[in-house]
Amino acid sequence: MFKPEDLRAVAEAFLYPEDPSFPGMTSYLAALARQLGLKVEGDFMVSDLEDLKVEYTRLFITSPHRTPAPPYASVYLSSDRRLKGEGYDQALAFYREAGYQPVEEGELADHVAYELSFMALLLEEGRRDLLKRFLEEHFLKWYPRFLTALKQAQPRPFYRALGDLVLSLTNRLREEVAHEKERFS
Repeated sequence: MFKPEDLRAVAEAFLYPEDPSFPGMTSYLAALARQLGLKVEGDFMVSDLEDLKVEYTRLFITSPHRTPAPPYASVYLSSDRRLKGEGYDQALAFYREAGYQPVEEGELADHVAYELSFMALLLEEGRRDLLKRFLEEHFLKWYPRFLTALKQAQPRPFYRALGDLVLSLTNRLREEVAHEKERFS
């Protein structure tokens, strides 16, 4: 079974890469990808943090014409692709059900990094039923659409590999949580 630290690592990797220690997490991400059977030969190598910041901004914040891959559930679950739409409301409802009230300073509650951090908390607390529901009813409904948009933007290898890693990790986590529930039923 994957650990909360695994989800926290991929969550951190989906935040703006401003921490000078950011490149140090790449070996952890690469090992996690190999554990999932992904071929990521050198994809997680980060030689220049400034280049990664520029790429993050291009992909997830702004570009001259539009943001290629907004990392928010509401963009992919709302018919009009607006922020703070249906996906945002769904994320907040799950957070509140778990007893959390997100404080929005910076990113919105439906940002991919926050949702991955939420899954880490649920896993850590042993709340596997809620984790399974969150994955099936929310995260895995929008994340594949986000990953498609990300790949269409032709990201650098780091973000392409990170996108694939998150999808593999969350799909495997859903399977593990479902099988664990069946064993104890």
